Amino acid sequence: MHGDSAEPVSLADAIAAADLSRREKKKNPAFAAGLSLLFNGLGQAYNGQFMRGVLVLFGSLFGLFLLIVPGVAIWAWGVYDAWATARRMNEGLVPYRETSPLAIVGFVVVWAVTIFLLSAASAMLLVTMGMQGML
Repeated sequence: MHGDSAEPVSLADAIAAADLSRREKKKNPAFAAGLSLLFNGLGQAYNGQFMRGVLVLFGSLFGLFLLIVPGVAIWAWGVYDAWATARRMNEGLVPYRETSPLAIVGFVVVWAVTIFLLSAASAMLLVTMGMQGML
C-alpha cells in the first residue's frame, strides 16, 4: 500500500521536475493539471495551447456567470484536458509543443486582467442598482 498516499512535493522539486521534462521534451501531466486547477486554462498554456487555455478560461467564467455548475464543470474539464494532453504528448499521440515562458506570463496577465475587469464591472453594476433603488 506504499503507492496509495500522495507525498508532499516542494515548489523547488516541482520546478526542477518541470525543467528536466522540458529538456527531455516531456510534459509533466500532474504539473499541467495543477496549473489548470490553480488558474483555469493555465495548464493548456503550459502544454503550448495558449488559445485553448483562453477558451477554457472564458468558458468557465461564462459558465460561472450563468450558473455555478457549468463553470465548475468546464474548469474541471480543463484540469482533465491539461493532464490528458500532456500525457498524450509524452506518448507521441499529440505533437509536442514547446512551452514558452512568455506565453505563460501572458496567460497569467490575461487571466488577471479578465478577473479585474469582471470585478470592476460587477462593482459598477451594484452601485448603479443601488443608485436606482433596486437593491
